[in-house]
Amino acid sequence: MSQRICSSSRPLLLAGLLALGGCLDDCSDAPYDPQPGPGELGNGEFHYRCVGEDDPACPDGESVGNFPARVAVGGRFELDYTWNEDLSRPPPDLRTGSAERLVLKSEIFTAVAAGYTAVLALQPDSAVGDLIHIHATAPAEVAIQHQRVDYTAYTMAPGSELQFDAITRDSDDYVLAGLLDFTFELANDGVLEVVGTGNGHVILRARTAGTSTVRASLGALAAELAITVEGEALTTTGTDSDSTTDSDSTTDATTDATTDATTDATSTTDATSTTDTTGGVL
Repeated sequence: MSQRICSSSRPLLLAGLLALGGCLDDCSDAPYDPQPGPGELGNGEFHYRCVGEDDPACPDGESVGNFPARVAVGGRFELDYTWNEDLSRPPPDLRTGSAERLVLKSEIFTAVAAGYTAVLALQPDSAVGDLIHIHATAPAEVAIQHQRVDYTAYTMAPGSELQFDAITRDSDDYVLAGLLDFTFELANDGVLEVVGTGNGHVILRARTAGTSTVRASLGALAAELAITVEGEALTTTGTDSDSTTDSDSTTDATTDATTDATTDATSTTDATSTTDTTGGVL
């Protein structure tokens, strides 16, 4: 199932995507109700926990996400388990079925090889109470997003600040879960300034009119975003000359990644409508 889904297909695909633990790009408009992964022996449910805010499986910084269809090789995450019938029953001891494929250290799992690997829920007598398989795949591409939409070009107003996120997809176009460590590079042209970074995001401030480029890298994979700063400078209300308004209300205009053509809008509202979305199965 393709990760990129035209918005007109949403009614037909929503049920299938949610059943797989995925989410359409605009699902954040509704209350977030994480979907667990049912144990394959039917005795309980596995719950996916993000170990950092930059794991795409946990939108809006939530610590518990939908159980992903696929995780990235190299991705880090945690799992919890609850029994179906007796909530007071102590949780089982979670163990990886193969330490050569899925490493467990200090309660954090790391996928180190592509393929399916079982996670076992062990009872006190070491009997297997339940299990689930983790599907790990190697990242095939990096994309840069704002508010979960891919962009290759973007326009900002002078003085505005915005966060851009890096995500990976595999060769089947699935967005991959798991915390990864990206490297961000910014052209040294004075147009933009880095005011914050994380494992998978960078926060940029537009300083002066011009065009610059930000690059997100993960090993040999990389993506670039061209940012144009134009329009009227934003006014500030504080004494700090570098203070800005909220990042989601400071963009001048946006560019759809599928067309690379900027709009002529100059309002300070972030324009996020695109011809196709980037949400899909995690």
